[in-house]
Amino acid sequence: MELSVDIMIKILYAVGIGILIGVERSLLPDTNENDADPLMGIRTYSILSLGGFSAALVGAEYPLAATILIAGYVVLILALYIHSMQKDPGITTEIAAVACCGLGVLCFFSPHIAGVLALIITILLALKRFMNNLTTNLQRVELTDTLKFLAIILIILPLLPNRALDPYGAFNPYKVTFLVILISGISFVGYFLTKFLGAAQGLGLTGVLGGLTSSTAVTAAMAAQAKRTPGLIHACGFATLIANATMFARVLVVVALLDRALMFKLIWSLGTMTLVVIVAVIFLWLSSKRTGTQGNASGAEDLNLKNPFSLGPAIKFSLFFVVILLVAKVANLYFGDKGLYFAALVSGLADVDAITLTIAEQTKSLQLNHEIGAIAITIAVVANSIVKSGIAFYSGGVRFGRLVGSILLGATIAGLVVLLVI
Repeated sequence: MELSVDIMIKILYAVGIGILIGVERSLLPDTNENDADPLMGIRTYSILSLGGFSAALVGAEYPLAATILIAGYVVLILALYIHSMQKDPGITTEIAAVACCGLGVLCFFSPHIAGVLALIITILLALKRFMNNLTTNLQRVELTDTLKFLAIILIILPLLPNRALDPYGAFNPYKVTFLVILISGISFVGYFLTKFLGAAQGLGLTGVLGGLTSSTAVTAAMAAQAKRTPGLIHACGFATLIANATMFARVLVVVALLDRALMFKLIWSLGTMTLVVIVAVIFLWLSSKRTGTQGNASGAEDLNLKNPFSLGPAIKFSLFFVVILLVAKVANLYFGDKGLYFAALVSGLADVDAITLTIAEQTKSLQLNHEIGAIAITIAVVANSIVKSGIAFYSGGVRFGRLVGSILLGATIAGLVVLLVI
């Protein structure tokens, strides 16, 4: 076999993999703990990777010789482990060495895949302290709830029919279960972010991420969490309001992508709603900071967090969503396009995105006046905010409902006033 550009590239991949893993194994951590291996460094891992590549190269002509070479490398690594096991009984370094040799072999067949695997292995090696902290703080109920969550996503959801089972097209088992997973998932993610980042930071990040998908689901999840843990009412309200501010902005972005002229009509009403909620969020955050109620990572246990994966509130909200969607479907069936404002009102009770996309498509094709379209979308957003205020009161209690409802309704009234004036 002659030297070629292709072989040189594969050799460079093998050297790079050895250097990458070798650097991680050679570096000392930030603490005084000596986690570096004095026997195996950059040169050793690079030679092991090149040795694996050489074995694959020889194996192309002499398969038995390649097997002997690989076996020799493994025996050598085992001897190094026996030599150092009294000082350090850990076996991670030796396993990394075997993997490095195997990646060198893989470089001969698929260097790109070998490079990706090397990067993943190096990341796992570098996350030692994070993994130790995670397993130290993880409780068994959190592990079992995670397994239940994954079982519903990977086993139950794919088996459900993805079609409506009623004449109005409101009850789709797949979509309803997906909504249950979405709400429970937001609550699930919020639980762990709150535990490791603290109430304000963890739930605030949950609100932003959840608002990009479903602010209604965030409202339902946070209301249930606030009712279970009264100490988190302000933090859950903080997350709910951030999710709704994100929703207002998301509607503007979606409209801008479809019909920029309609976006300029909507920017005054929805922009005002977004601004009012953001101001309220800032005021709430400053107030929580002064009173010391925003929580911190170390105080997560004091908040008595529990039920990281709770299906009950999610199922109740999903059934409520189906009822609202059924009302919207019936209204659209009997009123059609003639009652656009009423259709927007009823549709907004269940979902803002569907009516937003429908109206934006109609205004873009000049089938609908932009001003009428802007009013209809605003009505849908207002109706959706009223529903979420109701969810906040029903699922989160009077305190949580008053906190979220007063701000959401105040923001929507301000947006309506601006729309009518301008």
